[in-house]
Order: sequence, then C-alpha cells, then structure tokens
Amino acid sequence: MYTPNRVKRSAAIAAAAAIILTGCGKINSTDDEPESSLGSSLSESVSEKESSSAADTESERKPAHASIGDNGAKAVTDVLLFPHEDVDISHKVSFEDMYGIHVLHSGVVGLVGAPIDVEFDTKEIDGGRLVFVYDPQQLKGVRPDALMFLWYDEENGNYVEMTDGELHTENCSMTLEIDKPGVYLLVNMYTWLNVWGADLDDDGYEEGYDPSKEPIDGDLWAKHENVGDIPDMADEEYISSCRQDDGSYVFEVSEPAQLASAVYFVNCKDENGEIPVTIELTQDIDLDGISWAPMGWYAAGVDYSFSGEVIGNGHTIRNMTIDSNDQAGFIGTGNYCQIIGLNFENASVKGSEPAVIVSYAKSCIISQCSVQGSTEGYCAGSVVGRNQSSYISDCEVDVTANGEDMGDFFSGSEKEQAAVSQKNPPAETIWLDDMDRPTREEGLENEYSNIGWLILRDGVQVLHRSAENETSLPWQDYPLISESGHYSVTLTAFIDGYYIPISNTVEYDVE
Repeated sequence: MYTPNRVKRSAAIAAAAAIILTGCGKINSTDDEPESSLGSSLSESVSEKESSSAADTESERKPAHASIGDNGAKAVTDVLLFPHEDVDISHKVSFEDMYGIHVLHSGVVGLVGAPIDVEFDTKEIDGGRLVFVYDPQQLKGVRPDALMFLWYDEENGNYVEMTDGELHTENCSMTLEIDKPGVYLLVNMYTWLNVWGADLDDDGYEEGYDPSKEPIDGDLWAKHENVGDIPDMADEEYISSCRQDDGSYVFEVSEPAQLASAVYFVNCKDENGEIPVTIELTQDIDLDGISWAPMGWYAAGVDYSFSGEVIGNGHTIRNMTIDSNDQAGFIGTGNYCQIIGLNFENASVKGSEPAVIVSYAKSCIISQCSVQGSTEGYCAGSVVGRNQSSYISDCEVDVTANGEDMGDFFSGSEKEQAAVSQKNPPAETIWLDDMDRPTREEGLENEYSNIGWLILRDGVQVLHRSAENETSLPWQDYPLISESGHYSVTLTAFIDGYYIPISNTVEYDVE
C-alpha cells in the first residue's frame, strides 16, 4: 500500500482538477489575545506545554492570528502560530490568504479552504505550533480525519506532504509543528494521494455524502462569471423534477427556461463534475432577446466544468448571444463532456477563447454537430476555442472568427497552431530502429524546448509524452500504444505557445 512520508510533489501537476470548499466559522479575537468561539480547548490542542485556558497565554506568550476567507474559500476560517518560547510574536508574523490570488496554490488537487502564506524572520522566530481552524459545516462532505497539511517548497518548486499534523475535532482544528515560513494548506489526503497512484479505497468523504442534495446557491458563480439572464429564468421546481433515483439529473429540454435551468444547475451545483448530468433537446430552442451565459466554468481553483452529455437529437439552438469577459461558448469549460447531434444558427459569442459549442474543451467528444455564426476574442474558434485532447468529428462549420472565415478549422487553437507550423516546417528526421521503436536524433534539446512524442492510433491521439533525455520511444512501457491498430508518430516541440510537429511522421501497424 502507498504510504506518504513527507513526499515532494510537482507543483505543475498538482494544480489540476481542484476541489475547493467554501464556508465560514470565526474565532473572536482582539489585537492582544485571540479567544476561540470554539472553546478554550483550542489552546490545549496547540501544544502540550500550553495551559488549558486561553487566559493562561495572556502574559508573554502571544500567538499571531488572522481571520481567513475573505477571498472566497471559507472552510479554513482562522490561522494562528503559537511560539515555542514565552514571547510575544503577535506582530512578528504575517498571514496572507492566497486563494484566488496565486493560481498554482488555489488549484491544488483536493484543496480544502484557502492556502495561507505564513511569513516570519527565522532569525527572530524558530517556528512554532501552526493552527488551522476549520468550519465543520463547510467541509462539503470531507471528513476531518481526511485532512492533511502540505507545505510548498519554493526553492525546489514542490509540495511536501506534512503527515505529522494533528487533528483536534473537539475544537475543529488541525495543528502542525513548523520551523520554516512558506505556503501551508490543507487537502483531502485521499484525493491528493490517489492522484499520485495510491489507489486508496476510501475517498475521505462522509458516508452517504450526496452533493446533489445541498441547496443551490448562485452567489459563487455570479462572483466569478457573467451570468446573463440565466438566474432569472431558472426554475428550481423543474430542476428538482429532473433528479433521478440514483442521484443523477436528466434535463429534457423543449423551451429556453428549461435550458436555462440546466445551465443554472451545472454552474451552481455540479462542482468537480460529481453529479452525472444529461441534457436532451426535444425541440428546437430560440434564444432571441436573451442574454445567455456559458454552462461550465473554472476560476481560481473553483471547478464547475461541465462533465456531462448533451444530446441534441438533431435539434437547433438559434440566436444564442453571449458577451463575456470569461471563457465563452454554449459550454464555457468542458471536461470529458460529450455533445452529439446539436446544431446552432446565428450564434454570436464574444469573450476569451470564444466558440459556439465549447470555449475550452478538455478531452471532450463532439460529433454530428453544425455551427453557424460569429465569434470574437482571443483564440476565437468555431466549434471549439481551445482544444486540449478533444475529439471532433462529422461537424460542419460556417463561422467567422474576429471577422475572418474559419474555413474548415474546428478550433481557434488549431488555426493558430497551423499558422505557427507554416512558419516552422518540419526540420528533423525520425525512424524505426531495429526494435521497431520510433527514434530521434540526439542534441535536439539545444535547439527546441519541450520535445515530445505525439502518437495517434487510427487517426485519434492516444498519447503525447515528453521525449526529453531519450532518443527512442519506450513503447513497451505503455500498454495504451501496444493495442492493435494503425499508428503514426511525430516528434513535437513547444514553439510560440503551441506543440508543433518538427519531424516527419513514422507509421506502423500493431496486430
């Protein structure tokens, strides 16, 4: 079994698929001495050396304290640092809520509450007992015994698992002995460890936790995104009627208000795509005169990406108008979603990475769709704005992007990538060695950045991995590219913001 032991984790990978929890519970305090509304047991828990009442710390031993949560993540409500010695450090330590300010820390996998930057001069203070107070009502189903501290090692760019933190459920706090300043945060350790391959059976949530039964609250969505007329159109009685016995939701849509209700539910309820959602059109929909808003969004680690399916049944959505400063499209951020048999006429979409169907498509499937209209903004596309490993097939495009005809391009990123490729034609040669492994030349690192192998099976991308420090693709290590089919392999490099082919393509068959 996987056992954590102050393991360092890559910050870049850790910033994926975040779980951000909100809520609030505060410690009442003065500038001189914090007094816990959770009871005097807080001072007992922070150290065996502390006395059993907050009044005993009043003389010389004064901790530093700050209330947390004003930036939006409220599961952690207060942070304190108690000194090792009988000294007053209340004005020698600073705490900064990094949630929504620092994208990397705000997007950590399994994050609970806010990441806190704890700053002090190690020449004056040798550390102390760090205390994170949490609000049990706002853990969103995460069990307190699943909480674990992480510390960000800035020098090496990694998170370090601090497995010696102590849980004190009697006063709703997690404590940790620290001797270094830096960013500290709490995560659901099961979510965190499983993303690194721990394969733990537990998920760290309360038994029977069902996020779909929590009240719908549109405040968080409205704080981060443009919501248009959607909240005024949403019908919560209709939303409730769409809930199935297994907890999933099936929206059968025949009019704009029902479609708005589905968008409202996804954007206010389906955090992290935990609730299976299906939207099926039974009639054409006309959105003329309505200020529409994207379905699915992601901001500062808060993830309401759309992960369900839309079944169009060949129906058409007409006159969709979206004007946003955020990712704009019928779907804003799509993550492993499916859109089948849906048509759009006279769509007008303005925003970041705008597109008619999906603005930012991550591993989505879009098939048998047609789009007609215009898009305007950075990386403007047609079917998709920015495409990340999504599969688009059997679609028709009649879209102008920033006034230019998109032609046959399905995405804005595809069009921009083609322009970069045209300026950087393939200049290297790859071949199959005597073991039938795709092989490249040495020394390319001096000329290119982020060299990688791009592998397609039967025309569909199955793997795009680094080729740094190796000259042959170790295909035997990847069962995914050992399955039967026709393969093509190309060497890529990161040029002007895109992964561009820099070599010929090698093709071979696996039977």
